[in-house]
Amino acid sequence: MKLIAAGQEYIIENNSVMIETILNIVDQALRDHSLVFCGFEVNGEEFYDDLAQLVADRGETIETIVAILLTQEQWRRETLHSVKEYLQNSLPLVETLYQDFYDGPSERVWQEFGKLIESMEWISKVAEYTDSQAFLDYQEEVRNLGIAVSQQDTGQIGDIIQYEIIPRFEKAIETLSAKDGGKAFDIN
Repeated sequence: MKLIAAGQEYIIENNSVMIETILNIVDQALRDHSLVFCGFEVNGEEFYDDLAQLVADRGETIETIVAILLTQEQWRRETLHSVKEYLQNSLPLVETLYQDFYDGPSERVWQEFGKLIESMEWISKVAEYTDSQAFLDYQEEVRNLGIAVSQQDTGQIGDIIQYEIIPRFEKAIETLSAKDGGKAFDIN
């Protein structure tokens, strides 16, 4: 099989040390070129899970593996673009979620709420690595929601979503708005 990492092509034998060989080559490319590893493209399809499992499942059918390696700035821009897309797609759902808490949340609402918390934690992690804490750090809101959940105060949960999270999502979307077709962000 062929491995491509940082523009270099390698022929890798399908044997017991193949995964270790691939990871060593990728690790060396990261160090040599100061890149960020994002995942693999396997036979033209992006793949972000366990490479060893993929090779175990599809080993002989894999022809080409491309290591997806980005510069720090490319990674930062793509990550912020992903956050913006997530916020835009989730805002309509979040705008109905708060009302569901006022009306008495169902099991589905609690599941959606759990997804919201997870995504806010992910966005807060992104903020740490992209110098965007000013508008993407939701740790305080997550803490406030945790307190409201522990007090079983569904009205307070609705208030936090309506009056804290939705305005912050809207401001983040505005801040992340692209100046140039989705490629350049003004985060200041």
